[in-house]
Amino acid sequence: MIEGGCACGQVRYRSPGPAKFALRCACRSCQRDSGGGHGTHVALPRAGFEVEGETASWRRAGRSGLGVTKVFCPACGCPLYGLPERAPWAAMVAAGSLDDPGQIAPGRVVYREEAPPWDLLPPEEKD
Repeated sequence: MIEGGCACGQVRYRSPGPAKFALRCACRSCQRDSGGGHGTHVALPRAGFEVEGETASWRRAGRSGLGVTKVFCPACGCPLYGLPERAPWAAMVAAGSLDDPGQIAPGRVVYREEAPPWDLLPPEEKD
């Protein structure tokens, strides 16, 4: 079971997993969501994904033109997960909201070219 929640404890989520992948995203939207140079997310299956507590959300357009619903705690503002139309099977959970963020390992970086120069992303792997 993969579990997490917001900073104030009002919202909790759980997923039977398994995590499909984890990544770091340096797009401007994720920078704004995280308050840092990138966001770190883990893709969990929506099937079996359960949420307890009141959430708030907002919707933005993704680069594909499809929407992403961003879900957060209305009390403390903690970002929790995104629901991308492009991947309707996935809940993209903010890694910082996991009870045990050490259980995931981001395997790649996307939109690296948008990262600020001070962000400490891992070196780009060469094929």
